[in-house]
Amino acid sequence: MRRSLALMSAACLVAVTACDSSSASSDDSPETVEDIAEQGLTGLALLHRGYEGADPETDQVLVFHDPATGQPVHELGLPEGAVDPMASSLPVHSQFSADWQFFAYATAEPSTITIAALTDPEDVASTGVAEAADEEGEAPERISYQPVESVAAAPGEVLSRPVIHDERLWYVSDDEQDGQPPRVMSVPLDAPGGTPNQEGTLPLGDYQVPSDWALTPAGELHIRNSVQTTQLGGATGQSLVVRRTNESVVNASLTTPEGQWQTYDDALVWGEGTAVLGPAPTGTGQTGGAYLVTVEGQAFTATRLLEEGGPVLQYTPSPERDALLLQTEEAWFRVDLAEGEVTGTEEVFPRFHDASMDGYPLVVRWATEAPEDAPSAGPSD
Repeated sequence: MRRSLALMSAACLVAVTACDSSSASSDDSPETVEDIAEQGLTGLALLHRGYEGADPETDQVLVFHDPATGQPVHELGLPEGAVDPMASSLPVHSQFSADWQFFAYATAEPSTITIAALTDPEDVASTGVAEAADEEGEAPERISYQPVESVAAAPGEVLSRPVIHDERLWYVSDDEQDGQPPRVMSVPLDAPGGTPNQEGTLPLGDYQVPSDWALTPAGELHIRNSVQTTQLGGATGQSLVVRRTNESVVNASLTTPEGQWQTYDDALVWGEGTAVLGPAPTGTGQTGGAYLVTVEGQAFTATRLLEEGGPVLQYTPSPERDALLLQTEEAWFRVDLAEGEVTGTEEVFPRFHDASMDGYPLVVRWATEAPEDAPSAGPSD
């Protein structure tokens, strides 16, 4: 029987019994869902598929690492099979709410978007909210995301690409039999079973592939193939082509004497005219690193990052946009920024390994402090 998200989130937040401490916990690390709601979570959040060498399908864990040492400081379990264990460049940064209380994911057969809420170990068995408890009723060892609500597909419909932004859940709906392009839909996070809003359609491009899309930090829908490109001039030998929604650069391609650089697939939108660009997959000649690009009017500046550090595979900025964490094939690096200029670069710890196809966990977010007044889909009273 389905329970409303409001009731389930309320049940999750009232638990006060601390879970058993683990090697990943520190003295002041939140130990219950209530602690997380009050204190927030900080660190470099990485989604491990096959944590510590386990099965990438069944052992998926969101781990918060100390951004200075890489030491794991908190772990949150995910529902089994919530993330494709072998896919790369997944937009996992968009699947978690700002306060970490909710996680949305898509599953097939039948096609469904599921919302999971943080749940204390004891409540998994006692409330019956999760399927994670085994046949003996044993609870998981850590706080975990457990399914509480879902959006089911109509006959012939396929649902995909869930995104949580503020108090709404966004996703793609595609009826493969009606001959129409896929649509971007949204519903209230606390009432996902209601009639969805149609926010836009995704034009079909080459080989009938739907356009990519993203949300800006302000929650504005950007559909790549519906936005005109703008070519900008920069330093000698550099040119930049961008697609912008308002002032947010969402897609960009940079040409330099070293080769071609472009925005990362499925990376978060930086906002305020700034983007990080990595080597284009078909490019040649790059010695490594990435570019930090800032657009100002009809001009831009491009700053090289980690030129000697190998190609940057993924990255995340601090919420204040005054620093970056970047992962190469060998290590994580910290780059400090001031007014868009690099003020310092240092290697902070080796890159992590998991059992996914690419062999490293996916970056979700660098949380440096608990979000103030973070929206919550739970009831106000």
